[in-house]
Amino acid sequence: MTETSDEPSLNRNWRVRNLKGGDVWDGAIIAYWEASFDPISDDYTPEEIDAHELFKKWVKKVQEKYPNGLVPIYWFVKCKEHAMFESMPFQFKHSAEVFSEDFLTFYSWPVSSMTGEQLNWLTLPVADKLWDSQRADKGGFIQQATGWKPAVLQPYIYLPALMNILQ
Repeated sequence: MTETSDEPSLNRNWRVRNLKGGDVWDGAIIAYWEASFDPISDDYTPEEIDAHELFKKWVKKVQEKYPNGLVPIYWFVKCKEHAMFESMPFQFKHSAEVFSEDFLTFYSWPVSSMTGEQLNWLTLPVADKLWDSQRADKGGFIQQATGWKPAVLQPYIYLPALMNILQ
């Protein structure tokens, strides 16, 4: 017996056409998030620093840059099977020069490989990012230290609320 989910985008492959070459591929796609300054983890491994310590370093950086506590989140569409990683459409534009092109610049609107139904972007699963002995995902220390990850297309982390999780 195969387990399925009630979530519209889980357990589905999406059919996508490359707008430049016309190639069509099917694959699972996810919403991948990056919080401002979360690439701080690129300088470390989980063996060198644990998630809580790295979270503290990150908090110090973002508090200086964003004194209002609103830390931008940037969104991407990722398909591991086809090595595809593009800016996600319909995300909040934190500045005019960031991400003028997105997934829909290069690919057709994804449709279900099974039903032909168009993707509702708000139903994409959000990537789990971890920071432990098994995985060292960029920015994974945030989810590992707090147990939190954003809702799809959430534009900001409200830092005071995130820090309250640890108290």
